[in-house]
Amino acid sequence: MRNVFKKTAAIVMALGLALSMAACGGTDEASNIIIKNASVYTVNEDAPEAEAIVVQDGVIEYVGDEDGAAEYENDDSKVIDMKGNTVMPSMVDGHMHPAESAMSYYFEIGLQEVVTVEDYCKVIEEFVKEHPDNEVYTGSGFMRSTFDSVGPRKETLDKIVSDKPVILTSADGHSVWVNSKALELAGITKDTENPEGGIIQRDPDTGEPSGLLQESAMNLVDDLKPEYTKDEYKEAITWLQGWLNERGVTTVYDGMIPLDNENYYMAYQEMAQAGELTVRVRGAWHLAPEMGNEEELLALIDKGIELSEGFTTDYFQVIGFKFFADQVLEEETAYMSEPYDSGDGEWQGMKVWDDQLMETLFTKIDKAGYQIHVHQIGDAAATYTLDVMEKVRENTGNKDTRHTFVHVQFVNDENIQRMADLNISAMIAPYWAVMDDYYWDLYTPYVGKDRADSMYPEKSLVEAGVNVGVHSDFFVTEPDMGWLFYSAVTRTLPQKIFDLWYEGMDLTRTTETNVDKDYLIGPLKPYDERMELDEIVKAATYGGAYSMYLENEIGTIEKGKKADLVLLDMNIFESDIEDVSNVTPAATIFDGKLVYDKNAQEDAEE
Repeated sequence: MRNVFKKTAAIVMALGLALSMAACGGTDEASNIIIKNASVYTVNEDAPEAEAIVVQDGVIEYVGDEDGAAEYENDDSKVIDMKGNTVMPSMVDGHMHPAESAMSYYFEIGLQEVVTVEDYCKVIEEFVKEHPDNEVYTGSGFMRSTFDSVGPRKETLDKIVSDKPVILTSADGHSVWVNSKALELAGITKDTENPEGGIIQRDPDTGEPSGLLQESAMNLVDDLKPEYTKDEYKEAITWLQGWLNERGVTTVYDGMIPLDNENYYMAYQEMAQAGELTVRVRGAWHLAPEMGNEEELLALIDKGIELSEGFTTDYFQVIGFKFFADQVLEEETAYMSEPYDSGDGEWQGMKVWDDQLMETLFTKIDKAGYQIHVHQIGDAAATYTLDVMEKVRENTGNKDTRHTFVHVQFVNDENIQRMADLNISAMIAPYWAVMDDYYWDLYTPYVGKDRADSMYPEKSLVEAGVNVGVHSDFFVTEPDMGWLFYSAVTRTLPQKIFDLWYEGMDLTRTTETNVDKDYLIGPLKPYDERMELDEIVKAATYGGAYSMYLENEIGTIEKGKKADLVLLDMNIFESDIEDVSNVTPAATIFDGKLVYDKNAQEDAEE
């Protein structure tokens, strides 16, 4: 799990988008938009292909051949000639952290573009030099695979900043790297015990905190972090949504909305009410065992439901509650059915919830008609959560709550069928279903090659009848449709990502299967888990829409649905898959309005 693209480039592109929108403002005055000479992939099984689309008053008025579309044309129409390229529903990202990530990219230290400790230090030093008045330095993006099992050390940061706290979140979001000042101000010493559900990594020789705080131990430094205003959230969200539109994304699921941060969720709400959002946001309130006892957690559910009832626009709604069933493999905290190979022969990871407490909370949420959105990595996490969900179904009888498993890294065939039977959606990340340095440096040493070669059973989910959507988990990975499609179909990294990650390194990329040479960057087993291109396109559109109860409004191209469309720069179904890896939107339409136009942006940047 990692991020790849440059923050600086992203900000430049966002500025270009603002100019682009000014250049193409005439779209709002057009009587309709007519898209012709297109290869329309509707994701509608009854009529999967078409030549033309007519958009009027924000909705799709017509889908069919060009002769039929021509009847809608008038002097005020905006006509777009696709020259045979693909038009499809716009992208739905079924789990990310939009507002949180926007703040990180827009205001904080970004380590996403570098991979060595030396380069991390250079980026941090430059940021500190440019922001000498900051009282605390926060950021994100360092990779756990860069360090040993103890992780990065506080001394590295102390050489850069010793008098102010530095708190940097890992690329996977499950640990923070801190300096000595942060540990001092948080009161973390050699005698501090690990909090429930967390680990304070320690120097193997001295026992002193080494500088890495994992899982719930991250909360120990939360009070040191800056508090952002509502206006700052709005500023960052405004930047982010243009950046997402450029990637063809117009609907997202915020997978971890904090109940205790009014500025966070009210920034969404006020922008939605003012008609300022160009992404449709659904989301879930975050609950964790450390937030209180059973009574206190039930009270938080009541609070979340009460707040959700006030969010009634089409553009922002909180429809669920987010739970971690376990943590992540990178930190050896995913809950596995068999012990980790790298440990003492007994460590199986973190089981986050007590079964009975989980059942009580799930039952309350399910009865209220809200969704349960579950982070699930390890196979044991899937088993105990499904056990609880089966009891909840018996308790409530509710069969259309569309609960969701996110990540689904390890899950066996029996549990896949249980997911299908319970109508549990799977949000998958084909970006990660590849053989890369995480596979060699973390996954294989932690769980062995056989288990590492069973990760991410994507095709099996589809064939079992599970509703499958996709997610980037941004900021963990930046959404990129070419990368998404390519890795789903091939289970390997596209060349462009290999070049970004491994430039100058003695590594080899291959698309050949059944190659077991160590440290090749190639396809991930099982090879029969590769998806077809139409399957991943459906997951990236309809699958996410269905999981959010939006399948009657978006996710397919049909008359009467909202006009959320992405116009591509090639015909993806007639192109080589290597070329598809580089596909980009030529334009994105949201609610019938052109929110991204590549040509207009390029003209504005010249």
